[in-house]
Amino acid sequence: MEQKKITLWRPKGFLQWLLTGISVILTLLTAMITYAIFHTTNILSVIGFLGTLALYTPWFLLIFTFFIIVLLILALWQKAKIAQFMLISLLLINVFLTVEPIIEMKNYAKKENVHVSLYSHFFYKKEISSKFTKDIIFGKTTDGVELKLDVWPANEKLENTRTPAVIKVHGGGWVEGSKASAPYLNQWLSELGFTVFDIDYRMPPQAGWKDEVADVKSAIGWVVEHADTYKIDPKKINLMGDSAGGNLAMLAAYSMGDTTLPPSTNVPSVPINTVINFYGPSDMTKFYENNPSPGYVQNVMKEYIRGTPSQFPDRYQKLSPINYIGGHTPPTIMFLGTSDSLVPTEQAKILGKELSMNHVHHEIYYLPKAEHVYDGVLGSLNTQITYEKLKTFLQKYNK
Repeated sequence: MEQKKITLWRPKGFLQWLLTGISVILTLLTAMITYAIFHTTNILSVIGFLGTLALYTPWFLLIFTFFIIVLLILALWQKAKIAQFMLISLLLINVFLTVEPIIEMKNYAKKENVHVSLYSHFFYKKEISSKFTKDIIFGKTTDGVELKLDVWPANEKLENTRTPAVIKVHGGGWVEGSKASAPYLNQWLSELGFTVFDIDYRMPPQAGWKDEVADVKSAIGWVVEHADTYKIDPKKINLMGDSAGGNLAMLAAYSMGDTTLPPSTNVPSVPINTVINFYGPSDMTKFYENNPSPGYVQNVMKEYIRGTPSQFPDRYQKLSPINYIGGHTPPTIMFLGTSDSLVPTEQAKILGKELSMNHVHHEIYYLPKAEHVYDGVLGSLNTQITYEKLKTFLQKYNK
């Protein structure tokens, strides 16, 4: 009798064996995706890659679930019992994996009193404008390198009225990336009434360890010197950056006027109105020592700073924004995903603690199930929350 039951379940023929084999592979993939969604993992690992796809791309799990449904229909047709059992289990798990993060994001939005659209989460579409000026030279370094920026003018402004400005610093781990990497954000800011200056800066091997923040400070000084040209308010300079750019934005703003971190060109020191940090680290030593993807993070930090914290502890201290926080520090807002595979939530907590101790107004938002560069998915629920909170913050300090 037992032998007969086993025989009934055992695959027969090529299609039954094929469906069973595919089901086993999908089971392994689902196990890895499940682990990655609920445990922050190394971005360079297979599990980390799958987790990033699942968290970053709203359609990934839906397509994966649809594929399982198609296979389940085939398994029912072919009477492949083992495949049927596995695929039904996988279907239930993947429905849960699709729905659970959405529920968590919607609950977070409700907690933060932000209205979000589930339709936009999956179907957001936005046309990009071409109304900006590219490659304006804002400085030339002593070694002859031309520093450039793009200008996105405020879309709507009253005649003879000066607009606030946002100077945006791109990410890329201090070793790659370029301006214009987030044109939709530039356009959104210009539609809010901000003139956006999207800047480039030198990177290794061309740049020394202090040159990146020096170039950012040069851009700030140049913008203020050209306030009349672009009709901006020099008292409303807001500094924004993502990832490494977020770190540089904080560093430039918090250390403004520090003679040990001077600008790379002859420009004035400029008080910063606000700082917007998208998932940028605040303590470089601790970031080097504790992060979910040490293979990537430590390599780019060694390339940027030219060594490890044990080799150059002073450099890591000098490039840590938290070491410059004081009564002069501008209001700061930070966004960080709880599933960020590069920057741990510890970095936001360190920043928040230091800002609180110095009575600096700040807001920190921990976006649930959000990966690094989560805002690259324009209509996602977490991006909607981020944009709403950022809009409120900018309008509060740029009246």
